[in-house]
Amino acid sequence: MIDKNLSELNEMTEIPLMTFDKLFDLIEENQFENETDRKIAEKIIKAERDWRISLDSLNDFIIILEKEVGGNVTKTSLNKLLKKYNRNIAQYTWEAESVCYLLDIFDLTKETELRNIFNKLTEKVKTE
Repeated sequence: MIDKNLSELNEMTEIPLMTFDKLFDLIEENQFENETDRKIAEKIIKAERDWRISLDSLNDFIIILEKEVGGNVTKTSLNKLLKKYNRNIAQYTWEAESVCYLLDIFDLTKETELRNIFNKLTEKVKTE
């Protein structure tokens, strides 16, 4: 069911494909034009690892997050999600940790939406 929904949403909102394996390789090979981009990539990897289900790409992750917050993934929407998780921390420990990593990303950029951050990072590494 989730795979079918992801496929349908991918067609409308696709971030240029960046798998987590590729992102990890870019970090290992230090293939970023600046330290900030590398830190953002590292936070994304940490956040994905703590998520409750395994995902293949940044696009899959942002779609799941958009469903979870009910719209655009912003610092405000992630803070609300974190409060929800903290109300039942025994059940959502890993998700809360994941959201904290994502929130850290907003301190590294002026972007207000996580989708835009993912897009820009993907475009930067694809054009290098």
